[in-house]
Amino acid sequence: MLKTYPEFKKGEIEEFYKSLPKKEKDIFEDYLTYRKARAQPSLSIEKIKDIKRYMLQLRYILEKDFKSTGLKDLRGLSAIIKSGRLSDYSKNEVLTDLKNLIRFIFSDWSVKFSSLDDDLRLIRITTNGRKINSKNIYKKEDIEKLMKYETKIFWKAFLITQFEGGLRTKEVRLLKWEDINFNVEGDLSELHIYATKTKEARVVFVKEATFYLNRLEEEQETSNQKGTYVFHSSRDKNKSIDKRNISVWFRNLTKKTLGREGWNYLLRHSRATELYRLAKENKIAKDTVLKFMGHADDMSEIYTHLVDSEVKTMLKAHVYRFKELPEEKKHEIEKELNELKKESVTQQNEITKVSSEVKELWGMAGKIRHVKWLVEAADKSEIIQSEFEKYIDRLPPEERRLAQEAQETLKRAK
Repeated sequence: MLKTYPEFKKGEIEEFYKSLPKKEKDIFEDYLTYRKARAQPSLSIEKIKDIKRYMLQLRYILEKDFKSTGLKDLRGLSAIIKSGRLSDYSKNEVLTDLKNLIRFIFSDWSVKFSSLDDDLRLIRITTNGRKINSKNIYKKEDIEKLMKYETKIFWKAFLITQFEGGLRTKEVRLLKWEDINFNVEGDLSELHIYATKTKEARVVFVKEATFYLNRLEEEQETSNQKGTYVFHSSRDKNKSIDKRNISVWFRNLTKKTLGREGWNYLLRHSRATELYRLAKENKIAKDTVLKFMGHADDMSEIYTHLVDSEVKTMLKAHVYRFKELPEEKKHEIEKELNELKKESVTQQNEITKVSSEVKELWGMAGKIRHVKWLVEAADKSEIIQSEFEKYIDRLPPEERRLAQEAQETLKRAK
């Protein structure tokens, strides 16, 4: 048996499966058929593929036929699974599938593995669990942090598209460039989504995601990497990105940024929570949320018919903008700020210098009849003029009258 859970290269497990004896292949296929038959509700094709892949990985680690497995082997596998690279949720799924496989293979499993549930005990998931509640729902500040911490346009676009569109992870993975109508109204873009879960199509409007999707398209065109899918595989631009890559990326990002591991689907739930809250406050219609999220509506007859324009209106009025600025805009604003800072320093120096000159001039003014020199000096600069008028207001009545007469005389002379 291997000592650790290895990193598998793409296609490696498929090749390993081909190398197995026919008897072992038949066991795997019979087990998958068994799982399909007993599952309520029925398992998706993707779930069946996951079960097969993980069980083959365990067979690879075990380095022998499952039929030759003993209690010590199971305990060793359990330790390797729990210390491996998978998330806690995936580890529990693998442990559960392993228990089911053992029960399927060994008719006498209750005797041979009398402590099976203890030997393959699931990981206790507490605060980091997948239970959706107010503590793990992402707030605006969380999304902003994630967007700022992530540096790659590819992942920025994925994150904001999934969150803003309230999309299932698979819906984002399978999004094609031909499904996007950019800037249908201002910076609103239209995404045509087909939900494999509900077998229904819907239109989703996004606003913030428009910028990042545009940037991603430009980036892919420049590098000749634009293919069928918006978020394509790194190995094939005409194949969608693998869900495992997305899961690993998002777990790492949330752990580093928010201090807790997250999973992508929570982005959709967070968006739904936000929109249903607006509906509860009567700021948007409930059927707006139902259509936007692609949720089933068993009471559609009581709702007003919803058209796409209402969704767009909702987005404009109630969907917040993120504080993060595009890099180009940041650079432009930083440049403007630097220029303003320079101007501010220059003006401050000038004011300081002028104030000093005014004080010096005022000290000499008493020696000059009708303070004509001071008035002429003040007339040369708006700043000096402003300072001069302040001093006039502070003079005794007689001196203030003389200064004002000097001002009037100078104006008439001009």
